[in-house]
Amino acid sequence: MKINCIAIDDEPLALNKIREYIKRIGYLNLQSTFDNAVEALEFMKENKVDLIFLDIQMEELTGIQLLETLQVKPKVVLTTAYDEYALKGYELDVCDYLLKPISFQRFLQACEKVYRQFDPKIQVQEVPQKHSNTANILNYFFVKNGSKTQKINFEDILFVEGMKDYLRIWTKDEKVMTLLSFKKLEEILPLEKFIRIHKSYLISIDKIESIERNRIKIAGERLPIGNSYRRQFYQTIENRQAN
Repeated sequence: MKINCIAIDDEPLALNKIREYIKRIGYLNLQSTFDNAVEALEFMKENKVDLIFLDIQMEELTGIQLLETLQVKPKVVLTTAYDEYALKGYELDVCDYLLKPISFQRFLQACEKVYRQFDPKIQVQEVPQKHSNTANILNYFFVKNGSKTQKINFEDILFVEGMKDYLRIWTKDEKVMTLLSFKKLEEILPLEKFIRIHKSYLISIDKIESIERNRIKIAGERLPIGNSYRRQFYQTIENRQAN
């Protein structure tokens, strides 16, 4: 399977690096590169593009404005030197968010994530490996909390509680309410550190205090383990037990 892609960046050195990285990945087919979003937009009107490697800060038309213009969106990997756009990227349902300077290992990780989305069989086989190297991804994310945008550090999260259309993120210092889905949150969090235990709960594994009678104790709160999540949870715990 070949993934047709383009790269858009107004920095020549950054664009050259992306071009070289793409050449090293066999399933990527680089159709063209662009130093501005307007020309890329015209190209996409006439050509089928599966994936865009997209810089954000560009003159005339920014990467965010380009995405908001598209009626049919390809898969998108944002490439930027600015982490403050992470929340907006997730709102636009991008596949990954790469901070410059980008290593080949981190670039390959993003491409593998995209590849799994194109091939469901690969996705089923490799989901447990998602975010396996957390040293190369962000250790925080941003959420909208009322009228402000709030930074949440992974290490501060105790557990997350689903409340209809909202999530309540319990951290060691506060509880944050945000309009976010479990599906989107699970795409952000590293799977080796967080696990879903119930349709209404996702927890930080290293914050577990005890497990008893299919209930987990975290920060004094007792959370139920749902039937459909029980097997995976106990298998994860068993793999971490001392011999």
